[in-house]
Amino acid sequence: MSLLKYVAFAWLCSLNLNIVLAQTPRFYIQSDRSSVAEGETFVFEAVLENIDSKAIEMPDVSPFKIVQGPSTSTSISIINGKRTGTISYQYLLLATKKGKYNIPPATTKVGSKVIKSNQLTIQVESAVSVAKDKKIDAKGETFVRLEVADSKAFIGQQITLNYVLYTRQNIESYNIINEPDLEAFYVQPLNDIRDQPLRRTINGKEYYTQVIRRQILFPQKTGNYIIGPINLSLDIPVENGRSSFFFRETRKENIATNSLKLTVNGLPGNVPLSFSGGVGSFDMKASVTTATVNVGEAITLKMQIEGNGDPKIIKAPDFNIPDGLEKYEPTITKDESNIVGDKINVLKVFEYIFVPSKDTIYTIEPTFSYLSTTSNHYETIKAGPFSINVVKGNSTSIASKNNDTLDISNLISKDSNLYSLTQSPWMSFWHIGGLLLITLLTFVGILLKRRNIKQTMLASINQSKAISIAKQNLQKANQFMTENNTKAFYEEIAQATTGYILKKFNISNTEASINNIVNELNNHQISQPIIDKYQEIQSQCELARFAGQYGNMTALYNGAEWIIDAIENNELTRLTNT
Repeated sequence: MSLLKYVAFAWLCSLNLNIVLAQTPRFYIQSDRSSVAEGETFVFEAVLENIDSKAIEMPDVSPFKIVQGPSTSTSISIINGKRTGTISYQYLLLATKKGKYNIPPATTKVGSKVIKSNQLTIQVESAVSVAKDKKIDAKGETFVRLEVADSKAFIGQQITLNYVLYTRQNIESYNIINEPDLEAFYVQPLNDIRDQPLRRTINGKEYYTQVIRRQILFPQKTGNYIIGPINLSLDIPVENGRSSFFFRETRKENIATNSLKLTVNGLPGNVPLSFSGGVGSFDMKASVTTATVNVGEAITLKMQIEGNGDPKIIKAPDFNIPDGLEKYEPTITKDESNIVGDKINVLKVFEYIFVPSKDTIYTIEPTFSYLSTTSNHYETIKAGPFSINVVKGNSTSIASKNNDTLDISNLISKDSNLYSLTQSPWMSFWHIGGLLLITLLTFVGILLKRRNIKQTMLASINQSKAISIAKQNLQKANQFMTENNTKAFYEEIAQATTGYILKKFNISNTEASINNIVNELNNHQISQPIIDKYQEIQSQCELARFAGQYGNMTALYNGAEWIIDAIENNELTRLTNT
């Protein structure tokens, strides 16, 4: 029996340990107010959630003065089986002078790893301006305001709309009765609000404030707009009212918010070539897969863009590339949006493919431009420049050799009489005419041979391009299949097969319909089973992209590989028979 007790105790301990370890660790600093007056004090706190660490290095809080602390508190809560352990270190700070100040992150150690908290911004107002604050019409003990950082914005800019509760009394609950008219905006609600309650002094009264709703607005068209007012219903506890463990007596109170005026402007003129819709604040970095390639082989460039614009309108930027590089339509390999604070952070990775047509050194300088909402001007970020060394490969070795030393000896007659004009003076006219004819034939032969060499070289380069691009697309399709990214997989399979055929047979993109491609395949004597398989794959890709009907990705991938190999073998057989 004692053994069973021991096993049960060990199992419960391991279960509790797993619950604790499963919780998300957080380390942050906060204050009870974001704005204070000179001479006022406020609470500054460092909080560890689900982190077992005793050594916290507090940041430099100057010019604030520590008047009390630190005081330490520990708490453990279990809600719906979720256990959270919290340790907090509190200080009372005194605001000594007017200004806007950043308190740097605090740090702590967990094992050998150093963890940093967020940083904090505190606005210190003059005592007079705070006392005469008329920007907020504080009516009653409780009110709600609609607040944005700026009343002017551009199309494509993120606007954070906060519903902020101000109260000097306890609130049991609230209910939003009506929604604002936001037809001119695309709205993205942020449900995970972790803002701590703050204190704010208005007209000499101290209110507690809390963000109760947050929405990200993306303006879709220019104009002047009015948002609000919003009506809310509050449940306020009744003092000395009837209450019990299960019931608390409350009274209803209806309130209305303020109205917001927003002006949405269009984008300014002089738009850079590399602007692709980003409005806000962004970073960009880029890389190339290799620094040396053969003529006709693909050069892959990846560009990562991260910032806080409208994810829907940010496209792959265009930028100047040197002559001799054939550029293909860029594809997107990563598209993520994450909530960071009170904004949506966008991360996109674009992949560019370039194919060189001659052996030289190319310089590529990826460029990305965005409209900065801080300066209201276009900002440009450049990466690199990247130098790509293009060398002659196997696909152009025959043509290159013939270009360097053109052998025309087989076009010149070996008759020695042509070189002895003085042996038969009475034949000089025929000798001269024959020499001119041979010379003319020689030049015609040279021109014909050069033309054949050029055609052979272009065909060889096109062949190399077709195979190279197809391999790139199939590799990406295989990656998307592994990641179970069905939409991107079908896009790459369609591009791998159709793009290969367009490049293989030098078909224009304007004639890239399935019917036109089938006709071209028939003209090149491609066998009917190959054509049928191509049409079947394109049909499956269309159903996936436009109807959301997905099939067996492995079979589709193998079918795409088979089509490319079959066309290569079909062409080789046809040329051999010819």
